Amino acid sequence: MSSKDALILFLPERDEDAPRWMRVVDGVAVKAGQGTDWLAACGLPALPEQARVMLVPPAALVTLHWVSHPDLPARQGRAAARLAAIAQSILPADHIFAAVDTNDDPARPHIVAVAGRADMQHWLLRAQHHGLDPDIIVPTPLLLPEPDGGFVRGIVGDETILRGTDLALTQDLAIPALVGEAAITDIAPESIEKRAIAALDLPPLDMRQGDFAKRVRRAPDVALLRRIALWSGIILALAFATALVGIAKNHWEASRLDDESLTLARQILPEASDTVQAQGELDARLAAQGTGARAFTAPVAGLFAAMQDAPGVALTALSRDPDGMIRATLAAAKADDINSVLLALQAAGFTVTATPSQDPGGRTLADITVRS
Repeated sequence: MSSKDALILFLPERDEDAPRWMRVVDGVAVKAGQGTDWLAACGLPALPEQARVMLVPPAALVTLHWVSHPDLPARQGRAAARLAAIAQSILPADHIFAAVDTNDDPARPHIVAVAGRADMQHWLLRAQHHGLDPDIIVPTPLLLPEPDGGFVRGIVGDETILRGTDLALTQDLAIPALVGEAAITDIAPESIEKRAIAALDLPPLDMRQGDFAKRVRRAPDVALLRRIALWSGIILALAFATALVGIAKNHWEASRLDDESLTLARQILPEASDTVQAQGELDARLAAQGTGARAFTAPVAGLFAAMQDAPGVALTALSRDPDGMIRATLAAAKADDINSVLLALQAAGFTVTATPSQDPGGRTLADITVRS
């Protein structure tokens, strides 16, 4: 977006007055008029998407301040100038909006444009009503050249403007008390037109900043989105392939272990057809001999169940002999508590033996054996 394709809209102070406009193509004004029929006058159904729109608000509703801070860096000077301009305004600070130029020379004064927030909102809504979203807003007096002294005078839109070295005002306010006997130089309309076109590329001050900055919608980068989608697909494919390889390896390893287990089991059970059948028959044989996992879990479960009714009994040791016998050491303050555990085990059908003793602390101990 630049002066290659643009529309400049000069707003009047009163809403009932028609605005002036100028159509710019390739840095040249190709059409100008008054009213809101710029599309029809230019023979366009709509402004090109890349067209730049510049709004020039009424000069009477924008106050310009020239504030110098030569002792401060440019960035700090701009911030200080903005605060100084707000402090000089009549309206409350929350009712006004101040925009600063981009001057980076501390030796030159910073230009601050001050307008009412309600006015800024009204101008943008008025433009939006006609299908426009201005890219830049330039104060009217800044379309006149900066004078070396005295004042320059020119017509911008429908307003006659005077600009001095540190003052800008409309012709209506050019009273002798403000202008005095200063020389006034008239600027040709062609010169003002050229400055307005130049402001499309390099505005002297853009009021679309801060709270009123234009929100730019960035078009998605199609090439970037394609690359993201491609790499995401590659990563997902690799992850899926890795998972499949892991599953296949686990399957092959499990099959190998099953084959080895079945080979070992057939040394005892020649008729075994698979590992599940071999496991079941081996567990049954071990249980019949009083060994195996069942020979351990049943007596231990019975011991713990018997101890639930004897909270004063503690289990201090637990082991299993190769023949499946469970050995345990019980401790209690009283021998009767241990006896109640032994009686509960016997009542549950377990074979129990017990050897009493006493620890150095005086507690009663019992080394017991439990067999199904």
